[in-house]
Amino acid sequence: MNKGIVQYFFASLFFIGLSSNLYGQSCAFSLSGRIMDLHDETPIFGALVSIEGTTFFTQTDASGFYEIRDLCAGTFTLVISHVECNSLEKKINLRGDEIFNFELEHHINELDEIILSDSKLDEISTSVKEARLDKDQIKQNSSQSLAEALSATAGAGVLQTGTSITKPMIHGMYGSRVGIVANGIRLRDQEWGADHAPNIDFNAFESIQVVKGAAGLKYGGDTAGGLIVLSPSKKALKDSLYGSTTLNVETNGRGSSLTTQLTHSYLKGYYWSVHVTGKRFGDFQAPHYNLSNTGLKEGNLALKIGRTKIVKGWELNYTRYENEAGILRAAHIGNIQDLYTALNSEVPLRINPFTYAIQAPKQRGTHQNLQFSFYKTTSSNAKWEWKYSYQVNQRKEFDVRRGSRSELPAIDLKLQSQTVLGSYSWEKGYDWNFEAGINGLLEDNFSNPNTGVKRLIPDYLKYELGTFLVGTYQPSNGFSWDWGVRLDGVFMDAQKYYDQADWQGRGYAQLFPRFEVQKFGTQLLTNPRFRFFNWSAQTGVGVSLGSEVESNFAYILSQRAPNPSELFSDGLHHSIAAIEYGNLSLRSETSHKVLMRVSKNSEVFSWNLEPYISKIFDYIFIAPTGLEQTLRGAFPVWGYRSTNVFLAGVDFNSKITIHKNLNLDLIASYTYAQDQVSQNPLILIPPFNTLQRLKYRPQKGNWYFEVSHQLYVKQNRFPNSDFQFNLIEKGTIVSKTVDISESPEGFQKWDAVFSLELNGSNKIKKQLRFIVQNLTNADYRNYLNRMRFYASEVGRNFQIQFTLNY
Repeated sequence: MNKGIVQYFFASLFFIGLSSNLYGQSCAFSLSGRIMDLHDETPIFGALVSIEGTTFFTQTDASGFYEIRDLCAGTFTLVISHVECNSLEKKINLRGDEIFNFELEHHINELDEIILSDSKLDEISTSVKEARLDKDQIKQNSSQSLAEALSATAGAGVLQTGTSITKPMIHGMYGSRVGIVANGIRLRDQEWGADHAPNIDFNAFESIQVVKGAAGLKYGGDTAGGLIVLSPSKKALKDSLYGSTTLNVETNGRGSSLTTQLTHSYLKGYYWSVHVTGKRFGDFQAPHYNLSNTGLKEGNLALKIGRTKIVKGWELNYTRYENEAGILRAAHIGNIQDLYTALNSEVPLRINPFTYAIQAPKQRGTHQNLQFSFYKTTSSNAKWEWKYSYQVNQRKEFDVRRGSRSELPAIDLKLQSQTVLGSYSWEKGYDWNFEAGINGLLEDNFSNPNTGVKRLIPDYLKYELGTFLVGTYQPSNGFSWDWGVRLDGVFMDAQKYYDQADWQGRGYAQLFPRFEVQKFGTQLLTNPRFRFFNWSAQTGVGVSLGSEVESNFAYILSQRAPNPSELFSDGLHHSIAAIEYGNLSLRSETSHKVLMRVSKNSEVFSWNLEPYISKIFDYIFIAPTGLEQTLRGAFPVWGYRSTNVFLAGVDFNSKITIHKNLNLDLIASYTYAQDQVSQNPLILIPPFNTLQRLKYRPQKGNWYFEVSHQLYVKQNRFPNSDFQFNLIEKGTIVSKTVDISESPEGFQKWDAVFSLELNGSNKIKKQLRFIVQNLTNADYRNYLNRMRFYASEVGRNFQIQFTLNY
């Protein structure tokens, strides 16, 4: 056979095979799937699906289905677009028939409106108006405590135990009567008394709301004082990486604080964030001496991941808060005569050189919170929401002890709390909104017996089960009515030892024989069990009286079961240098509160007047009863008891535009509190106080300057708790009066702030603040500081603050 013919024959076979293979790949594949809404997974009709650079395209049908046929194998870019959505591009490597489903951001404009909307969307109650700290105010106060940051709010105050332990007050109430809500869950951190500052880093939040009275029934009905609600920032549905860092350097305490946070959000709704805060201060300084052993260390961490959509989302959040605070060394006295001398001395009996060391007496606290939340909106625009939180609070207090035992805690409490909150909210027409829900709480407190001293708080279990129903009727912008009811069951089961003489002396043997378990020498083991059923309710109206004037009226019923400290305290409370005794005979408090409000908003003069009255039955309070000498020294004795109380007061704030560049803020508060059983004033009620703040901001400048003046008058309404004791003077026994009742003189304090925005890139904003606190270095003592007997308040402080937003 001719060689050429053979070559031609095999070449023909090769091309025939190749063409056959090409024909097998030639555009017989299909690409199909569904295009759904990213948020509620509903089908998107009319979405255009096309292959970039070709004429292949199709549109989705009513079920969101699309299909493109006769495609060849290969790699190409698929483009999905819709008039109400952000377009989506996806690279496809096609090797056969494929199914690809996609989610489009169909509500992006709607979500932006929610994120950027007016704060009224987040109001706790329409009839009980709230005060707020915004993001900038939080940063300005970033080195302070939560209570100090809120102190410039009308009606809010600070209850102090020295320089670093502060608790927020609302209308003269604190502790269990003021609830703190973070990320939608109540903080559970042994907030019972006056000595334990809230274990929370408010720098991790974007806004702080103060609601006066128990208007937030969703979070509990036991907060007769009010609620402090900390809310995180909302996450935008876009690919973005942003954060901020704030550094503070201060002269008083020679310390600094640093807080930084970073957030990454994604177009499909996913996000993560991390937040870190650190503080370190040495001894603080009064105007004329060192406040020995008042240093502070603090370190906080918050991690968060989640996904947010219009109709559903979830979040996993972990926070860790840890601090160590020194207790004024001069507050711990060796005997009664020294205590008498200390109470009558102008300066502390112990003044040591400055140091960063924190020695006994001191307090150390750690709080961890692991929280998961989920929400979903139904097709009828109703919303389900579930939250779970596991919190662990470790609290240790260290006393000055002989030998090397000062580093062994004298109080070691571990409180574990599990909280579940479920709610269902819905609308009826355009006027009515409702929300119903349930919550459960389990608390397990363990008091370490290896401290070597009598346990202040015993082991106990606490159970709570509550349910609520709230509603709002708002037919127009000029009228609103809200209401709510709540029922809570509280159960406590404790194991506690009593000295048999104390048990008999307090009358418990006759009142609670059922609690007795077993006798061990002079000690009696008891098993106190309590059940409390509490009702709470709230109703109120809001009315607009023209374009500028608004009026509100609200009535709130609140019931609160006594907390473990009020029931079981029994011994030396080291952080406040006092002996405390609880009272098993206490009953639930019942508070009736009426709040009124009239406000006017205008460009030149805006003001807000809020009078209130309250009657509280079985009000629980702690008051000094005498002195007691112990092996660890002499200490005042404080005891819990109850009475009926009448409170009334008024809050006022206003803003005056003196000039387009110059504003004046005026804030004032007054609370009247009377024990109606003994006909004496109530103890630890803030006196009349006022704040004036003058702020100048040039129209075209990038800076502002403000100066503020605080005035606290002398509290002339206090009960007489003085007592007598005998001491030896020049060989003779002399009776002396220990004056622990008299309030200190009133005081004035000036602060100043200069803030400058520095030039930077478009993506990085810089701000520099110079802050001076107690500008005149005023020497004063605060009636609401339980260490006022031993030392003056902190003197002048210069602070430099630098903030980066990126």
